[in-house]
Amino acid sequence: MYWMAPDIYRRTISGKDFEQTLIVNRRKVFEKDSPDYFPVRIRTLVTAMVDPRPIQESVRQGDRVLTVSNGGVDTPELACLAANSSLCGSGNGSPREVIGAAGHSVAFSNYQPFHGKLLARTLTNAPRLGEGLMTLSVLDVEDLHLPNTRLFKVPHTRLFKVPHSTPERDRLRFAANTEDELFDAVIGSREIVWPQPLDGQEKGKASFFISTDRRGNVREVIPLYTVNERTNDSAVSQLMKWRFKPFTVDGMPAQTEGVLTFDVDTRKWGPSDALSDAEARKLATGVIDPKIAPGSYPSGTVYTLWIAVDTEGKLIEAMAGDGPHELWDPCYESLRKWQLHPIVKDGQALPYRAQIVFKVP
Repeated sequence: MYWMAPDIYRRTISGKDFEQTLIVNRRKVFEKDSPDYFPVRIRTLVTAMVDPRPIQESVRQGDRVLTVSNGGVDTPELACLAANSSLCGSGNGSPREVIGAAGHSVAFSNYQPFHGKLLARTLTNAPRLGEGLMTLSVLDVEDLHLPNTRLFKVPHTRLFKVPHSTPERDRLRFAANTEDELFDAVIGSREIVWPQPLDGQEKGKASFFISTDRRGNVREVIPLYTVNERTNDSAVSQLMKWRFKPFTVDGMPAQTEGVLTFDVDTRKWGPSDALSDAEARKLATGVIDPKIAPGSYPSGTVYTLWIAVDTEGKLIEAMAGDGPHELWDPCYESLRKWQLHPIVKDGQALPYRAQIVFKVP
């Protein structure tokens, strides 16, 4: 990143998920992106590195914000989230500040001095509910020296020279939409077919941050809150298949993002009672028996497992039932090799719970 002013800078991103060359020189812009989608986590970190204010502006009521300026970090020191930030305190030390904006959560740490301020050299994107962390490390910060260049004038240097202006339609644009706007733009069903977890709360709320590309395809889903975390994987898988009418900014297609909230009812879909062993086995292929050493248990010893299967036939949960607890490992490992399938009724896939019974020969 070479930065001279908010409208004069050059940025290069190179990674397996996204590559970008962006040169902004006042009204002239050169932009080359691959692929045609800017991943939310990378965009969040490179934005926060220069100026955290856009991240702060996306904070919603209830989001966690812990900074020196709002009293959430109790340390007396001069600490700024970035060079242009107004989120500063005074003193000595090095805090860890957090802006927990939905979909754009960033932790700022490892503050080091630069021109009388402490700048965060480590920025971590920390989505909620167990998502993996992504860290941006600022290895070096130094003054940009450009010969014969004065601030507020277009610099005559190759560094910020725009080879050719990228047409507006080929530049990535971003929109933040309300929940109502997102739901209104959904193409097809707006329902989630919730799986049937074996325990935990059966009803409540769940909210997800979603991001779409410029064609309205969902590219990322981040669980923010759910009354029963065992429903997350199934809900995310379904949301990834949703399509939206494309959103626009200044008449141009744009990536969009926002939060969707749902009423969770884990007993609305599928049978009200758990399936029997015989019923569940009819919905499975590749059924194999567990490997149990001969003579380890009397012939006819029974071990049961309770399972929950979602609309894609994925095993979302398994719990021990009756029988010797030592048989959990062989029975569960056997079950994991089965190809489970959902119930299909009137063309619709449905989840279920079931009891699986294993018997020692």
